[in-house]
Amino acid sequence: MCCALALGQHRFSPAPGSYALDPHVFSAEGGNRDVIWAEDFSDGFNSGWSSFASGGVANWEFRGPNTTPNIEVGSRGSCVVGNLGEPILSPTAANGFMIFDSNWWDNPDLPCSEANFGTGPAPGPHYATLTSPQIDLSAYASVALKFNQYCKKLTGNTYVEVSIDGGFGWFPVFSNPEVPNPTLPYDEQVIQISTYVAYQPNVRIRFVFDAMYYYWQLDDVELINTFSNDLAITSYNYGDFDLLDPSHPTGYEYMQYSKYPTAMPPDLKFSATAANLGGVFQSDCRLHVDVLAHPSGAIIHETSGVEGFFINTGESIELRAGNYQMAPVVGEYKLAFGVDQQEVDEDETNNTDTTFFYIDDVQYARDRIFASAVYLGAPEQADIEYELGNVFHITAEDLTCHSITVGVGIGSSTPAQIQGRIYRFDISTGIEADLLGTTQPIDLTASMLNGYGDQILTNLVFDNPIQLYAGEAYYVAVASTDGVDNFVCAMSGDAEEGTALVRYFPNDWYYLDMLPMVRMNFAAFNSVEESFTGAERLRVYPNPASDEVLIELPTHLKNRVAIQWFDGTGRLVRDDWFLPSTQLQYKPSVSELPAGVYHVLMNAGEEHYQATVVRR
Repeated sequence: MCCALALGQHRFSPAPGSYALDPHVFSAEGGNRDVIWAEDFSDGFNSGWSSFASGGVANWEFRGPNTTPNIEVGSRGSCVVGNLGEPILSPTAANGFMIFDSNWWDNPDLPCSEANFGTGPAPGPHYATLTSPQIDLSAYASVALKFNQYCKKLTGNTYVEVSIDGGFGWFPVFSNPEVPNPTLPYDEQVIQISTYVAYQPNVRIRFVFDAMYYYWQLDDVELINTFSNDLAITSYNYGDFDLLDPSHPTGYEYMQYSKYPTAMPPDLKFSATAANLGGVFQSDCRLHVDVLAHPSGAIIHETSGVEGFFINTGESIELRAGNYQMAPVVGEYKLAFGVDQQEVDEDETNNTDTTFFYIDDVQYARDRIFASAVYLGAPEQADIEYELGNVFHITAEDLTCHSITVGVGIGSSTPAQIQGRIYRFDISTGIEADLLGTTQPIDLTASMLNGYGDQILTNLVFDNPIQLYAGEAYYVAVASTDGVDNFVCAMSGDAEEGTALVRYFPNDWYYLDMLPMVRMNFAAFNSVEESFTGAERLRVYPNPASDEVLIELPTHLKNRVAIQWFDGTGRLVRDDWFLPSTQLQYKPSVSELPAGVYHVLMNAGEEHYQATVVRR
């Protein structure tokens, strides 16, 4: 395993296995800009691309519908489960993609172990390049490089270079970071390269695999005509989590939660990463944040950064906008993040982003509410007892955990058994997980299973509530002795490294990249009332759609309906409302949304409705 995280005397590694994600969700960053030049690899190397390999053997390969192997196969070789890995999930993967398969070149047949490294036709490490034909950008002042990738490496680097003299001199413009590794199979990158290629008539792009083991798959390479002034939010945060900060006694202080109990209303700490996607520098860049009650839209708090910052083209910077202590008032709250600069922004569509959180009577949650994936463990660990869950930090005295709720994922077997567990958790000198209590095991039933967009919660109750203490971290988990083949946990939202964990007994700990739907409750909790399992499903047509859909609401509704749209990561992407008394039908446009599946929640007072909309 690579990319282990050192904590005290222990090193966490990424969890074995994979996540079953909705394969239709793609990023749309840069998608609305004019394309100068594009390559979807439908003609493979015939479109002018060239491959070079140090040693002359281990080259880039074209996977097409009629090649052997074809587009259904990604990486091959001994260190891939079943010797055949999954392919890239790029928008045009069906007509072909490129791959450098270091794993296969080094060891295609023998078992995956250090003893068998170097037994293939071209032992690693490997240096191999994939170079584009000449591209004329003499008419363009602001240019960005966009591509889809699926990349995993053991050691070394995978990076992108550009040349403006036909390939004699090269400039690095992008390098894959250590984390995540692997990337998601539909990872999209947009890189500002105007500094190097503006007004240049002889530009080439080069992808370099300079690493050992695994693969790099590429597709849908584009050069897009960008704006001169374009500041964008690429991520945001309302916590201040830093696992390795020595001022955080447990390491788990100031994590973000989606639900806070009234006993622990959050002290929000606002930050966002702003990226300069334009062709020139941006000055006096600042972050602005509004805290709003939902669905009323009433502003509770407004704040802005007190200092402006300078951001060079192609660079990103973290901007902050102060803190705000929430009152312990039950409700749903919306955070609206925005960035601006002294220059006039030519694309304001990416200057803002929104998210939501709840203050709840009893529940503490980190997942993003609705199931967007499931965790599938590795086949070799199928029969091993395991548990997975989230780390929580307690900030209030006199709290007790009465129960744990879990979202059981589709793929689970019935009647497999699960059990809730809670541990006092410490990583200061190594992993110390002291078991404080367990719930009685229960049998899984078909009614518990979560598909995409569901929030069906199963309650695991302690016979005696577990006493919790302020300033302590706790690992809250759901376990199964039946193994990963029989209990599959629903996941929702991305996990910061080292905060969501899986343990294969007796003591193999790994970190998860996504958040299990595992929550803790500080008083009696009714799963059915809290979830939207009772929400009526509404008819949508046409579905899938590319332009406009019609969602049929009950005819008796007269008052305003609050409507939220969530994407495949559980992220709020649209906040809308509808007044049935003035409009006969709710007919939203989906043309501006990227392709994917969206979960739509509609709240009409005490009545709740939901729908699933597929944007193709």
